[in-house]
Formats: sequence, structure tokens, C-alpha cells
Amino acid sequence: MFKLSRLICFLLALLITQPSIAQQEVFPFKGKLIIIGGGDILDTMYNLFAKEIGGKDQPIVYIPTATDDEPWIQAGEHLVKFTSRGFTNLTTVHTRDKQKANDPVFIDRIRKAKGVFIGGGDQANIANAFLGTAVHQELFSLLNRGGIIMGTSAGATIMGDLMITGWEQRKAPNVLHTYPPGLAFMKNTSIDQHVLVRNRQFDLVPMMEANTSILGMALDEATAAYVNRDSIQVIGRSYMMIYDQHDWNNQKKEWGKVYRPFMMFSEGEVYRFKK
Repeated sequence: MFKLSRLICFLLALLITQPSIAQQEVFPFKGKLIIIGGGDILDTMYNLFAKEIGGKDQPIVYIPTATDDEPWIQAGEHLVKFTSRGFTNLTTVHTRDKQKANDPVFIDRIRKAKGVFIGGGDQANIANAFLGTAVHQELFSLLNRGGIIMGTSAGATIMGDLMITGWEQRKAPNVLHTYPPGLAFMKNTSIDQHVLVRNRQFDLVPMMEANTSILGMALDEATAAYVNRDSIQVIGRSYMMIYDQHDWNNQKKEWGKVYRPFMMFSEGEVYRFKK
């Protein structure tokens, strides 16, 4: 009887300590992320990026592949947003050919970089070029050694594990869609952008209902999430929304359904993955 009681207590302890979805280790790296919801990139965001890499003279890699404007890239116009703010050590990693994403020149540039910036456009372009390549692995290595990745718009969404990539996913939330993988710098997470400006605040809900291990993050324009291990701090003018499956489960237990699918955070407020 004593052994049975101990077994019951052990099993109950396992149930109590089983981590919730939001408590899983979402960002296990030494490095950091600055995830921007599109629109204006504020000086506070550039300054934080500069501080994290050790100054504006430190090596940065810019990945402009999300945009379809190839002449703009080839002319180097994508770099102006940094050079006009005093950054002096920039290189580009860009291709439309997945085989070229294994180029040793690209790997060497990322290996030497203190930070990487991923520009906006279409996140599918980034995934098509780099997912599963040597560049992808080297970006993980950068985070593992303590580097930082900043991205905006499509460059924000690509940092998640699963992505909303097309208007058909937004226009028909009642249809079961396939959500392609991102670069997964944040594990078990999906990230949306331009959220309040474009009335997208409910677009992550169908995806999360179909993928119950996913944490949702949505950012409005001119707003960034500063990700550092188990916390996210908001920077900028508007709001970050978190869609927490653990919170959803609590709502279902209390009210029978989810009435409040997201929590809103403004500048300076912090969300923690582990509770």
C-alpha cells in the first residue's frame, strides 16, 4: 500500500511539473533577437542593435532576399538605412538559388559578423533561398556564440517555426491550411507583423488551433520584440500581442472557450516564456 501511495504521488508530481506550451524553451541561444513588426524602424532599435554588436563599426551582414526588387539590391540601396545612421562595416548575403546558399563566401561573412539584419518583403523568398542550407546553419551558430539577428516585416516572420505566407491563409480562416516552416530562431513559435495597421490581430488564431504546440507573437508597425533567452521586452510606438496556449487552456477550463485569444504588451513591458 505504501509503494502504491508513493507511485501515485510520483505520477501526480509529473502531471504538476509537466511544462505548459508557453513554458517550453522557446529561445535556447546565448544571442538575442530584435523582431520588428514592419513600418518605421526607430532609432532606439538601431541603437540597441549597435549596442549589442559592440558599436557601429562592427561587422554586420544584411540579408535583403525577401524583396523582389533585384536592381535595388544589386545597386546596394538596401544598405543605405544603415550607412545613413553611421554603420560602417556591412556586407550582403543574397541569392535566389538554394545551392548558392552554401557558398563558403556567405558562410565566412556570417561567421565574422556580430549581427545580421533581415529585410522585409515576402518571407517565402527567404525560406526558398536559405531554409536548410549552410547559411541557415551558420545563422544558428551566430546565435549560439552570442550574436544578434534583427529583422523587420518578412524578416520578422521568418524567425518563427511556422509561417503565414499568403493572402489565402488570411482570407479563408475556416479552411485548414498548410503553414510552411520558417528559420525557427524561435522554437515552437509563429510570428506575424503589421498587425493592427492591417487588422491582422486574429490571423494567428486558426493556425494555433491547428498547431497546439505553437506560441503566437504578433507585432504592430514601428514596434519591436527584444528577445533575450526566456523574456521578450517591447520597444516602440504600438503593441505586441502574445497568443499563449497555456492561457487558452486556462480560459477553456474557466469559461468553456477562449474569449481573449491574445494579451497586449506596450513599450517597456515584458513577457516571459517560463512562469
